[in-house]
Amino acid sequence: MLAALVLSVLSTTQICFAQFKNRYSNLPPVTGFGGQQQQPQQQQLYVRTTPTRMIGGGGQRKAAVPQGPVGVYPQFRASVGVVRWVSDQMPLRVWVSNGVAIDAILDPALGAPYTNVESVPKWPTFLASVLQNPDQLKTLPTTQGYIPQHRQAAIEGINYWKRFEKEGLFSFEYTDDPTEADIHVFFVNHFVNRLGLGLFANDIRGYTSKDVFPYKLILQGKQAAFKPVVVILRCTEKDGVSMPPVKMRAAAGHEFGHVLGIDGHSVNPHDLMSIYYGNGVLSASDAATIKYLYKLAPDSIP
Repeated sequence: MLAALVLSVLSTTQICFAQFKNRYSNLPPVTGFGGQQQQPQQQQLYVRTTPTRMIGGGGQRKAAVPQGPVGVYPQFRASVGVVRWVSDQMPLRVWVSNGVAIDAILDPALGAPYTNVESVPKWPTFLASVLQNPDQLKTLPTTQGYIPQHRQAAIEGINYWKRFEKEGLFSFEYTDDPTEADIHVFFVNHFVNRLGLGLFANDIRGYTSKDVFPYKLILQGKQAAFKPVVVILRCTEKDGVSMPPVKMRAAAGHEFGHVLGIDGHSVNPHDLMSIYYGNGVLSASDAATIKYLYKLAPDSIP
């Protein structure tokens, strides 16, 4: 439900424009479950935890935002402007985990998972470090409450957005290799804060975290240290029973909307991109908004 953006500093080295895919090099590794771990480092210029609207109707914009065509909700814009993928990055590659418990990797400084919700902006750097030794994902336990139907439901929710491939907005495909993916989807039993305490308020079923880079600097030949986009979905209800697939499908579809660039929440409770997940499927306004977004020149790209 929440999306985190980090606008990262670009180095002055040249970039090969055919190479938009993620490269997870020169990052301190996070070792396997139960082993010694290092705190990943991240160079940041700007950090923003979630979109224009916070849960319960919090954040507000200070400046007026162009409304766009009828049906387009202005909350799609991030604080850094228009954020979306570009054609050179296509097809996006999506890896959906089979329930490995990414939250089993603990930050030794906190005694809580690296994936606690107060560290959402750091998730891409953390996962990039994990992917330095991808075999450790195989050593992690399966998330309690996860059922195989959750993975299928998540894929079905993500595929809500497949219809726009025919219009040339973007394209994505699935991969079984996490090291070649641009977008990584994990499942957790429930979300925790930095103290490791469980969070169930507001029925938040998912978080999305991504780094973004100023597109004009990339066009000038600057190097972008691309990192994976991280989506984490909750797989249990408040009473501990497994999340019904219909709810998982809606949550995954909602989070993938954040992945694609709808960074805020619609104020219309009937839209999938509202904090209420609408009717669990894309609305006409969701469709109008993604179409409008991908007609705009990006200010930043993931």
